[in-house]
Amino acid sequence: MNGDRSDPRAFWERSGTSVPGTGPPAGAPPVGAPAAPAQPARPTPAGYPAGPAYPAAAPPPAFRQGPAPSGPPPRVGGAVAALVVAVCTLAIPVLGVSLGLWFFVLTANVPGVVLGILALVRIPDTAAVERYIRYTWACTFAYTALAVVFLVPVIALAVLFLLIGA
Repeated sequence: MNGDRSDPRAFWERSGTSVPGTGPPAGAPPVGAPAAPAQPARPTPAGYPAGPAYPAAAPPPAFRQGPAPSGPPPRVGGAVAALVVAVCTLAIPVLGVSLGLWFFVLTANVPGVVLGILALVRIPDTAAVERYIRYTWACTFAYTALAVVFLVPVIALAVLFLLIGA
């Protein structure tokens, strides 16, 4: 049609172009009717050029509040939950030391607590917060597995000592 097939927008914006066999669009004035009067010009604030310098849909740059948000806000609740659980895992070394088993201090979840604090410190950076939340949970789960590996032999030894009576 009309030789311009690469740009569909140009086809629809051309005046007098219609698809053969169809009538004028709904709401269009009849053919030969006078054109609608132009809308009055909008008042412009001081310091801005008069006329249609800015489209009606977008306000001038001076009236914008700032850059549009580029992504979702960081998950502060997830960071706090990861830190709280990492701090709660410190109860196992405290319990071990109170029973006289000093080597449980070596299994403290210090990396998990530090990474949880870093997740809260990096709050404006969404990607960093998500990364540190993942690291904190990974340390917490690894610590829980390590604590089970340490607790099973200790419990087995305690049961053995109770049975022998030593």
